Order: sequence, then C-alpha cells, then structure tokens
Amino acid sequence: MYLKDYLKQAGISQRSFAAKCGLSASAITRLLKGERFPAPNTLYRIYLETDGQVGAEDFFRQKIGAINGE
Repeated sequence: MYLKDYLKQAGISQRSFAAKCGLSASAITRLLKGERFPAPNTLYRIYLETDGQVGAEDFFRQKIGAINGE
C-alpha cells in the first residue's frame, strides 16, 4: 500500500504521521511526492508505524511507476 493511501484510509494527517515516526512534516511530503527515497531507518519507522502495511516494496513500486510515467 502506498503511504498516501495509508494516510487517507487511516485518516491521519501528514504532520501527525511525521511526528509519530520522528520525522519532519516536510520529509513526509517529499516522500509522498516521490522526491526522495526513504533511508533504511526511515523505511523501518514507517513500516512499524503502519503495522507493516507500508513497506520498502511500496516505495520501490512508487519509484518505478514514476520512472514509467504512471
């Protein structure tokens, strides 16, 4: 599941999610826009906070989709 879909489904704001993960709101915004790829420790924090619903493979799929113009 993409992070943006998780946040929408769970009804969590970007700012609130960022705080729970110990990240800045701007870091979450960059991840959602595909401007950055998360570092391993960030991936782990997101994975834990989403109870495993958003993982590294989801960010890989997002990146590949952006490369392919999706």
